[in-house]
Amino acid sequence: MTARAVGILLLMSTGVYAADLGTEADDLLAKAPVIDDESGWYLRGDIGYVINEVPDGSQLDFAPATAPHIDDSWLIGLGIGARLSDWLRVDLTADYRGQAATSTGDLSADFSAATALANVYIDLGTWKGITPYVGAGVGAGYVSLADIEWLGADIGDRDGWGLAWALMAGVAVEVAPRWQVDVGYRYLSLENVDLGDAVSDMQQSAHEIRLGARYMLD
Repeated sequence: MTARAVGILLLMSTGVYAADLGTEADDLLAKAPVIDDESGWYLRGDIGYVINEVPDGSQLDFAPATAPHIDDSWLIGLGIGARLSDWLRVDLTADYRGQAATSTGDLSADFSAATALANVYIDLGTWKGITPYVGAGVGAGYVSLADIEWLGADIGDRDGWGLAWALMAGVAVEVAPRWQVDVGYRYLSLENVDLGDAVSDMQQSAHEIRLGARYMLD
């Protein structure tokens, strides 16, 4: 065999080997997992049932004989957030708690509250579209006492701001490519609420059973 023929054979074998390598590389790329970008903005909306606890108003200037009881109530909330990674989320939420009757033997009023919180969540992994999470938040709370009556006398209305913080846990269920349903529990505490001459240092907490929806913007 001539040197020319040997060279031609070497070139042909090299080309075939390179083609095989190219095919194998294409196959590996085709089989490689697609890594989704877990970062993205989302909108959220929530409704819920609120179990109110007895408030602590140690500075009541018309102190009732017993601590006032607050009926259960409902809530509605909106928020905007961002998924920072596949396990970390943050959002800003605003919630309104509907009026609930507040009463003792000699005191009655309508209690309502609103909160604005900055929250952080840890997503604990996803199994078949179900993602459990835990979280915490802090912000401000606004409390309103309307139609206050004490011993038959009309006291009027009182309202004021204080500190609000929350702890939460729940699960998010993917129901469509951009949609998740969120079922959760939140413990919410209102502290150091200044209601002026009615209550100068009110504290009140609640247990919330929440149902929400999240829509991913991107």
